[in-house]
Amino acid sequence: MVFFSVQAIHNWPDRLSQIAISSACILTTLLVLQKHTSELIHTKKWLKETKIVFIIMALGAFNIYFSEDRSASLKGMSLFLMSGILIFFSSFFLFQTRKNQKLFLWLCSLCFATLIIYGLFEFFQKGVYPEKRILLLATNPIPAGSLLILLATGPLLLLIETKIAWQKLLLSTFLLVGVLVVFLIGQRGPILALLVMGFIWAATRKRGAFIFSLIIIFLMGAGYLFRGEIPSHYTNQLLKKETILVRLEFYNVAWQVIQDKPFFGVGFNTPVRKYVPQNYKPLIYPADSKYTFPSIITGTETFDNMALFFLGQTGLLFSGAYGFLIIYLIINLNKRANENAYIKPQSILLLIVLIGFTAHSMTFDSLRYPQLNWLFHSLLGLIANCSLLHQEQAKEGFHPGAPISH
Repeated sequence: MVFFSVQAIHNWPDRLSQIAISSACILTTLLVLQKHTSELIHTKKWLKETKIVFIIMALGAFNIYFSEDRSASLKGMSLFLMSGILIFFSSFFLFQTRKNQKLFLWLCSLCFATLIIYGLFEFFQKGVYPEKRILLLATNPIPAGSLLILLATGPLLLLIETKIAWQKLLLSTFLLVGVLVVFLIGQRGPILALLVMGFIWAATRKRGAFIFSLIIIFLMGAGYLFRGEIPSHYTNQLLKKETILVRLEFYNVAWQVIQDKPFFGVGFNTPVRKYVPQNYKPLIYPADSKYTFPSIITGTETFDNMALFFLGQTGLLFSGAYGFLIIYLIINLNKRANENAYIKPQSILLLIVLIGFTAHSMTFDSLRYPQLNWLFHSLLGLIANCSLLHQEQAKEGFHPGAPISH
């Protein structure tokens, strides 16, 4: 999914790409769930995760039905449910064995290593093609950064588990080069996510937050002193304020959408142009700017903010159910980590990646990209089975709701 979904969506004929992505998602789910069919059908009491998944899928169907553009919502919501919610449902069962979890982490690490090598190749291509950017097989550098952040789950968790020196060195090198590539991408969202992740990790160490803050102040000072040496592409991109003001103005637009369609939203992927007429008076975006706010967002189908996207385009009911699933999984992760010290380091790293990706998603509609959606919900499946995160506590077939032996 990481390597082929972007190419399929952007370069293949529309019908063929839909069939390919749908098959990848649905067949994966069927292959995983075939062993659990009787359990799901004959059980007298479904697990909370199963109930929430079916509620979200039902609310997704209502969102399509009440959408202002059913065709656009059918395509967008179906893709989100298939490459996200169904993948969580699959990984929830798939990751109930430690063997499968480790295979997933090594697969993430392999993809991570491949992409950072390719990212360095793209960066050095700038010497020949000045307009060349680091895209990591995508069409946009912003999801490229998100992709590395999610895939970093693999080398991060394996690094603290392995006791083999060469593996530690290799994984550490991958992570350091990965951080470098994220900075070379030159987008504020992924860099913000890295800073948030670094600060939270530092806060778990003694005086770590203070030391991390000093390092950031030093780097900012060095960047200011040597600002003339930084390529103009990076300074222009990182210091551009217009896009920040546009994203802030979207909060006002989203509030109008929520007031108008509070329960089911306007529909997944439905354009919000009717809420931004030509005579729209911006609340935050400067009215005397060279370009008017309506002209900048002409044809837009998103709020460039995943939280606003859910609230405005899927409504409060869908957003509430989806948010409840994530909060429930985080509470369960925290509970298991407090009960079992062996899994606490892995739990902290999982939360750090989750928070970093969420911080980035506040400036970017991340989950509309199937490769990011797939990885994010696989990560949720891993979190749901957090009791198995440490191999010394693992039992094949161990259920996430089972008590932990001490």
